[in-house]
Amino acid sequence: MTQFWRNLKLRLRATGYYPRSGLARFTLWVAGLYLISEILALVTPTSSKWPGTFAGWAGLFEFVLIVCAVFLLFRWIRRKLLWRLRNRLIVTYVFIGVIPVVLILTMFVISGYLLGNQLTTLLVHRDLMAEVQNLDTLTSTVAQEIASQLERKSPRSLQLSALSPAGPTAHFPEWTVAAWLNGKRIEIANANSPRADLADPSHTLRGVVSYHRGFVIRSLREQKLSAGTLQVVMVVPITEELLFRAVSDLGQVTLYVMEPVETKTEGQASVTFNDKKAGGNRNFKPVPAVKAGSAPVPEYRFDPQLQFAAVFPTTEWESGSGIPAFVQVNTRPSILNHRVFSDLGDVGSAVLIALSAVAIAFGIIELIALVIGVRLTRTITGSIAHLYRATQHVNRGDLTHRIEVKSKDQLASLETSFNSMTESLERLLREQKEKQRLESELAIAQEVQAQLFPRDPKTLESLELHGVCKPARTVSGDYYDFVSLGEEHLGIAVGDVSGKGISAALLMATIHSAVRVFELGAEPERRQLVVAGAAAIASAANTRAPRWSVAAEQTQSPADVLMLLNRHLYNSTAPEKYATLFLGIFDGITRKFIYSNGGHLPPFVIHDSGAARKLETGGLVVGLFPEIVLEEEEVSLSKGDMFVAFSDGVTEPENEFGEFGEERLLDLVRSNRHLSLERISEIVIAAVQDWIGDREQPDDVTLVLARVR
Repeated sequence: MTQFWRNLKLRLRATGYYPRSGLARFTLWVAGLYLISEILALVTPTSSKWPGTFAGWAGLFEFVLIVCAVFLLFRWIRRKLLWRLRNRLIVTYVFIGVIPVVLILTMFVISGYLLGNQLTTLLVHRDLMAEVQNLDTLTSTVAQEIASQLERKSPRSLQLSALSPAGPTAHFPEWTVAAWLNGKRIEIANANSPRADLADPSHTLRGVVSYHRGFVIRSLREQKLSAGTLQVVMVVPITEELLFRAVSDLGQVTLYVMEPVETKTEGQASVTFNDKKAGGNRNFKPVPAVKAGSAPVPEYRFDPQLQFAAVFPTTEWESGSGIPAFVQVNTRPSILNHRVFSDLGDVGSAVLIALSAVAIAFGIIELIALVIGVRLTRTITGSIAHLYRATQHVNRGDLTHRIEVKSKDQLASLETSFNSMTESLERLLREQKEKQRLESELAIAQEVQAQLFPRDPKTLESLELHGVCKPARTVSGDYYDFVSLGEEHLGIAVGDVSGKGISAALLMATIHSAVRVFELGAEPERRQLVVAGAAAIASAANTRAPRWSVAAEQTQSPADVLMLLNRHLYNSTAPEKYATLFLGIFDGITRKFIYSNGGHLPPFVIHDSGAARKLETGGLVVGLFPEIVLEEEEVSLSKGDMFVAFSDGVTEPENEFGEFGEERLLDLVRSNRHLSLERISEIVIAAVQDWIGDREQPDDVTLVLARVR
């Protein structure tokens, strides 16, 4: 085990992933503690006190982990990104040009939005207050006319000219009025009466009133007469018509009434206000009461739609206490521009001049930033000029010229490389030797990969096996394996990795180890995958090492294994990397074969009678999507039945007659099914090679055969 960790450490150092600093190692420890705390918080019963304790520790570790990660990221940026000249120039331009402009534009957008929000809600509130004042004026006029007729002792039912349809009431739709003299109702012939509760003069509420999920404007006028006290109440509901007339030039306006709720529920929008009369906070939910206008049409190309919202004061009818209402305005900058500058008059011109001055000031600042950036660029490109002049010396044959190195960055490294150019011949020889060494290692990698395939597949008393893989290049991306799952239980896996060459071979090795680990029956940790991969490589390196297998009682179903493998590959490989994989488990006692196909070419079962059946139950390829759902199927096999699995390198090679095809493969296997599996495999491979001819083998050729005994 000590040797294993030492080898792992050396490999991580070689790839550059080993944490070299104390801060990096501390960050890894904190990450491990954070994961352990989160897992304990999830698995601990909620009835105990420990989940909260573990969650608290997880929060602390998470905070420390974020701080350490930020420091490590800053260190990496400073060491890696800023080492290159191009990156330094980019960072310089960002600091002198992009960041100031972004900050200025962000400040402008935020300030403009906040100003527009306040201005829009102020205009809505002002327009509504104008309607309140107009109704108060009308109420005073009605009270004066009633008082005049009462002084003249007019008939019991009054006829008021102020309430004629062509009079001031035409401004208010659905208006109602009621009058009392010393608490006694006065009949008005040409008027509708409001609801009894709204007409009650004992309620002194005025202005905008929240009433039964809506809003009304209520006006109350009291006047002393010789006959007693005259009280006049006028009520106008805030309808869509009235609201549209009041705020017709602002776009779409929606008023929301605040309904009290006892408790907040998840997913429900609610607002909390301080209610002094209730002696605490109250929760309210906004309910749309009235909407007027329509979504505004853009006046010019860049005229985005804006939504503003704010609260304005109203009075709740039932309690008589003040309650805020909610107003939402859907408008555009062009509408606000017309409204503001039309209201400001001459002041609008002054505002435009001020905005122009600010724009000029910003332009001057940007020009200064550009000058500073040019000066910084010249200091950076000075080293490039030195290098250019030095190359001119070399071009004239002056190899004794040297550059004076004054800094410690990428340019300094380039200057140092120039000074050591005279030693390039020896360096070229060393590089040639290194190239030969890499070619040798690639050959070794091919040999090791060949050892990963089952060399001496374990046959069951009821099943004989054979598999072969012929790579198209030095190493292969195809995969097949026979996993011993106990007595008379065997797993068969056949797959094809996207791509070819080294990358496909590495992914093939990952799948090789992951399939064996996932057969344990649970999603493994990273350490388990490393152990499994190390076991597979050790087995490949030592031909006498025992094959790694799992216990039958821990085996998962093929579909579950494929879904776990899909999640692992999706999280640990590049987005464009995926694999097709067929996975099946043979029970030699019952001769049942359970399988699931993850996007691989469907294998065949050729019965002893010669009939063929495709095994295509399954789903999508593995590693391409975060979650997939696969089905599985159980097939009953009999003595003499053959299982044939293959990769696209067998059926898809083409010549002038077309593809090799599945039917040709089936005919070959069916006609030679009484021969040994090794001989059948040789016949198929030879037929594929003959079909390809003298051309280069286009893809890896993999064939897996099994026969029930």
